[in-house]
Amino acid sequence: MAEKVFINGKEFEQKNLIRPLMYGEGVFETFRYKEKLPKYIDYHFERLNKGCEILNIPKITKEDFLFYIEDAVSKSEVKDLYVKIIILSEGNSYFPLKPYGKNVMVITKPYEPIKEEIRLTVSPYKVHSSDPLLKIKSTNYLKNILIKRYAKENGFFDCIILNENDFITETSSATIYWIKGRYLYTPSLDNGVLDGVSRKVILQEAKTQGFIVVEGRFTLKDIKEADLIFISNALHGLIKVKEINI
Repeated sequence: MAEKVFINGKEFEQKNLIRPLMYGEGVFETFRYKEKLPKYIDYHFERLNKGCEILNIPKITKEDFLFYIEDAVSKSEVKDLYVKIIILSEGNSYFPLKPYGKNVMVITKPYEPIKEEIRLTVSPYKVHSSDPLLKIKSTNYLKNILIKRYAKENGFFDCIILNENDFITETSSATIYWIKGRYLYTPSLDNGVLDGVSRKVILQEAKTQGFIVVEGRFTLKDIKEADLIFISNALHGLIKVKEINI
């Protein structure tokens, strides 16, 4: 007997979406499209395919990657856009089996800058530095949702996430940095940190401006002594942190 899936009592025909719906099996990239592709679009393409490789989802070609983005953007009348491209797995619903196909989803909407002051608190939920999902932008986003909700419900923009050793990692959607004198600090990738596109760019730029860049393992005590704290991601760029509740 063939597998049947029902939603609200009606048979669900889009079997190609079963795996991402059931397991959150997919990868994505998000960036700002301000009248043209971002300068570092190749970094997004490379990281997207790295995520596909880790999850055993068939990779997307560079040609298709650019086509689907430009096609979606061309259908919007807005010139300054939030763009998210998602590779969704397709395959058998038995979870350990590898997906045999993929589907490409692109979401566009008007870009909205962050207007609130950035205040951070500490997440009550920790991560483990060995978790392979921390190395990719996976559509399995439940941890991030819980952390962001906790922040919002307590009057903050986001949370600083700690790992199993109480070392700082990142926030639910951004890399974190701080400056002390001519030193710029950020958690190293082995803490359980995403290799962010904006992170690459900012660390390169900091070195050209004469900062001594230190990637390492840091505690909340280290960040309390900072002269300046900021976060970044590919959508919003660099954002100053006004306050940290530690």
